[in-house]
Amino acid sequence: MALPKPGGAHSLALVTVPSMGYAPVPAPASLQPLPPQQPVFVAQETDGSVTLDNGIIRVRLDPTGRLTSLVLVASGREAVAEGAVGNQFVLFDDVPLYWDAWDVMDYHLETRKPVLGQAGTLAVGTEGGLRGSAWFLLQITPSSRLSQEVVLDAGCPYVRFHTEVHWHEAHKFLKVEFPARVRCSQATYEIQFGHLQRPTHYNTSWDWARFEVWAHRWMDLSEHGFGLALLNDCKYGASVRGSVLSLSLLRAPKAPDATADMGRHEFTYALMPHKGSFQDAGVIRAAYSLNFPLLALPVPGPAPATSWSAFSLSSPAVVLETVKQAETSPESQTRALVLRLYEAHGSHVDCWLHTSLPIQEAILCDLLEQRDPAGQPPEAHLFSLPSAVPVARTSGGRLWGLLIAASPA
Repeated sequence: MALPKPGGAHSLALVTVPSMGYAPVPAPASLQPLPPQQPVFVAQETDGSVTLDNGIIRVRLDPTGRLTSLVLVASGREAVAEGAVGNQFVLFDDVPLYWDAWDVMDYHLETRKPVLGQAGTLAVGTEGGLRGSAWFLLQITPSSRLSQEVVLDAGCPYVRFHTEVHWHEAHKFLKVEFPARVRCSQATYEIQFGHLQRPTHYNTSWDWARFEVWAHRWMDLSEHGFGLALLNDCKYGASVRGSVLSLSLLRAPKAPDATADMGRHEFTYALMPHKGSFQDAGVIRAAYSLNFPLLALPVPGPAPATSWSAFSLSSPAVVLETVKQAETSPESQTRALVLRLYEAHGSHVDCWLHTSLPIQEAILCDLLEQRDPAGQPPEAHLFSLPSAVPVARTSGGRLWGLLIAASPA
């Protein structure tokens, strides 16, 4: 993680932080960086290409910043399609029939124009160790430009593409494409509290009509034993056609607001090759890490000597999505929290919630934070224990709430 220093600079440190908690970090002024077991290696070749390697994945960029190779080191498996390049920006004409800012018509796919960079613009940013990076500039059109830093951190299973765009277009659509060396007839997209699958082919008119899919934090294309996930922190239009993963970045509608989306944009997406299924590889957790990076905060007074965790779960299949104060407490003398959890793998799972809080009572509740009027089924019965609560024995894809009454501090 990055630790702030005076003057706007920052230093890097390896920190292990428990779930829903904190860990102490030395002050930046006295911080001695802890070398990772496998540091990031960065090399720039004579032709201008750059290689980044952290022992988990190896990334190679051509002199214009396009991805020519992405290898999962443990297996030696290449993720980029043979003879193709990833991180390829493409422009489309975007002229809907009726509603400029709302409609996206399928015929825009026929106007694909790759944006070509200029060789020699790729340069090494951070030279390795805890972090390695390379950056480049790209003139999208005479009016719009892009700068991007490609970042690989020690111990990280994905490569990040931190992007800044100055966008001044009319009726244009900017996307980025990653041709994958993966074959599958279905791609998986995250939605709220779960995921769905869509075909990667256009065999029928129904398939063709689903040429773009909503995706929250990740999309994944996997075959047996190997897959490629595309993560993002704020872009929600995605598609997989054949074996090409595409993420929609920017549009330029002119009605009802002629200035919509014009100006400076900053966003990050990431690419994660993985062994096995996206469930087993931890794609969901990686996407959460990208969207909710660790924060370094000053502590008034003495810093805590040890780490602390408020909540943790016994199964990676269950996600603790929300922790909030209850709208009404069960009793005036208690403080109540609402936890919203969901089963993310599409599986049956037994899961325990562990907490450091002094629990008096824990009950299942609905999204209105009301006790289940029908009573709790035996397989989801909750017990009042000092440190652990069996959340549920649940079938795949279930969403539920947990109301916890804790002793007053």
